[in-house]
Amino acid sequence: MDASGQTKRQLRVAGEPSAKRTKDSVQTKTRTETDLELLVFGADEEDASGRLFSKLGREQGSESPASSDNENDEDDDSDDNEDSGEAPLFFVDTERDQQQVESESEAESEDAPSEADEPAAWEDDDMQDATVALKSKARLRKLRTEEDEDNVSGDVYEERLRRQFEKINPVPKWAASDDSDRVGSDLLQTSAPLVSHTHVQLPSSSIDIARVRNANQAAVSQSAVQSVQFHPSASVLLTAGLDKTLRLFEVDGKENQKIQSIYFKDLPITSAQFIRGGHEIVASGRRGWYYAVDVEHATVTRINGVPGRPLKSLEFMRTSTDGDRMAFMGNAGQIHLVSTRTKQFVHTLPMNGVVRDVEFTNDGNYLWSTGLDNYVYQWDLRQNQCVSRWHDPTVFRPTCLAISQDATYYASGDHAGVVNIYDARAMREEAQDSTFFNVRPFKAVSNLTTAVHGLRFNHSAEILAVYSRKKKDQLKLVHLPSATV
Repeated sequence: MDASGQTKRQLRVAGEPSAKRTKDSVQTKTRTETDLELLVFGADEEDASGRLFSKLGREQGSESPASSDNENDEDDDSDDNEDSGEAPLFFVDTERDQQQVESESEAESEDAPSEADEPAAWEDDDMQDATVALKSKARLRKLRTEEDEDNVSGDVYEERLRRQFEKINPVPKWAASDDSDRVGSDLLQTSAPLVSHTHVQLPSSSIDIARVRNANQAAVSQSAVQSVQFHPSASVLLTAGLDKTLRLFEVDGKENQKIQSIYFKDLPITSAQFIRGGHEIVASGRRGWYYAVDVEHATVTRINGVPGRPLKSLEFMRTSTDGDRMAFMGNAGQIHLVSTRTKQFVHTLPMNGVVRDVEFTNDGNYLWSTGLDNYVYQWDLRQNQCVSRWHDPTVFRPTCLAISQDATYYASGDHAGVVNIYDARAMREEAQDSTFFNVRPFKAVSNLTTAVHGLRFNHSAEILAVYSRKKKDQLKLVHLPSATV
């Protein structure tokens, strides 16, 4: 046998004890591995999990690392940690007494102070020596009790601010009740609806109005606002003007944050309104085109006027919020109807005189129009025909008209500042007939001295708002059916 063969054999022989020692070391389990095996696969020892997690917490919390090869050293370290008062970083609570938990919670509830006994979080001692001038700012004038009152002390000023806040935000009846259990039991003793649908009519003598923040305070228009409208189902307000910008605000009376603004570089906006239940906005002006804004998808589309009807200006536009039509007032008494979905031309409604204003009914099935010849037309949009027409001699050069949501009232304003209010129920010849024969108004409001530019009924037809742009403070509220201003 050569030298190389002897050398290889010596290496194999020398390596056999090493392999045997490695095999023996693998079969020998450390204490840590044993504890982990007991925790994962289960064992008869009840303190296996506690011993393992206690050891882990001791290793993390000890200042010097403990040796895992010497079990006696670990026990000594554990005793040292217990004596020093150091607790493990986490533990497993498996056998805590439930009665101890309940006793601790009761003790905490007894020690906690009640909300009524807590003192005020902060009190300003300097307010008693301070003096506030109520006439210095317009927002403070409503805190006066007398017209000539000006300077008040700080504590009086604080008390009046609290009173004004409670007036604007009153406490609900259910929250002011002391016996909440009794209120809840009363509700459960009946099957009636929890929300009352009874309507209380507004008083005719006075109306409470609370002044809140400006709706567009987050982004004030750079020109006169021409169009303002609320969303039909959300607390969103639309504003548009000659600055070519359409703005949307989330109205809450406090912050009124701006949602979005859209700038049209070639369209000074004179009319902007919601259509299709608030899913879309149309904006028009003194141009031969208008824009449609998809609110949900945030897309803007330019529509080049009314197809087949060359109109130089589309500033006089009226829309139906829930209907499928919008109207553009043209020349020679023509009213052009366009579909709100396809933006295609539908029909032209002809009048004998120059059209001054049009108004859709709440259901979108009818359209009312008035002209300079003092004639009022009622159009059925399902047939595109005139179903009623009458002459009103009490109006001088009509400027606008409005219809209540339930079609019980309609109003007409003229160039002299007079607003005529009509009861549509008394004007009908028969209950099932839409023909009108008695066109005398039951009330003529002459509180405005300039031409009437707009009329609007509220949702319950109890208030009619009339306004004029010619002079300052030309806004009046008319109560119905008493017709008091």
